[in-house]
Amino acid sequence: MPKIIRFLLSFIYPITVELDKSEINPVLEVVLNNGKYSLNSENTNYSFGTLHLLFRKIFRKIKLDWRNRKNVLILGFGTGSVARIIRDYKSDCDIIGVETDQKVIKLGEKYFDTGNLSRTLIVCDNGYNYVLSTSNKFDLVVIDAFIDRKVPDEFETKTFLLALKNILNNNGVVIFNKVIYTREFKDQIPALKSLYNDCFGNLNLYTIMHTGKIFVCTKYENG
Repeated sequence: MPKIIRFLLSFIYPITVELDKSEINPVLEVVLNNGKYSLNSENTNYSFGTLHLLFRKIFRKIKLDWRNRKNVLILGFGTGSVARIIRDYKSDCDIIGVETDQKVIKLGEKYFDTGNLSRTLIVCDNGYNYVLSTSNKFDLVVIDAFIDRKVPDEFETKTFLLALKNILNNNGVVIFNKVIYTREFKDQIPALKSLYNDCFGNLNLYTIMHTGKIFVCTKYENG
């Protein structure tokens, strides 16, 4: 189908332009809807689409002081949805995006122009391993790491959160997106609240959409 026809038809109904898979994700679907691409897994949106709307709402809600957000880490980079939102707030920060699925990175380059994102380094790595091994320091860390709808277990451990705190600069902020589509995921929230409070000493918990909870913590000096 010619690109112009596909583009015009997307304003009538969503069009799947590429369907792929990887060792990590059994379904990766690039969809063109209303002239814009999004990336979906089997059961949820990975980049742009509803995820993009969610993070726009998150940043409006929490009202970060962006003046000192010079170095940003995104775990679960996807195809750059969160990075583009951050660019609207802080155009001159340096972003490192960690994405574990090489196929997602390739789709990002092909359809979402991630190769031309300014001051952005995309690293193909497991986010847990990256946090435990990096010597970089950050002013903001966004955790949006999923395998389909599930956050990998290692991202919800004390080892990970203490390592995360260690790579934050003073007054650095962590934003963690936790979906609660199922009763199992909802039942994990009290233990996660306790874990974040134990590691950071502070936690703000937001409900932006009914399908998830947003954890926001700050690393304070001597904290």
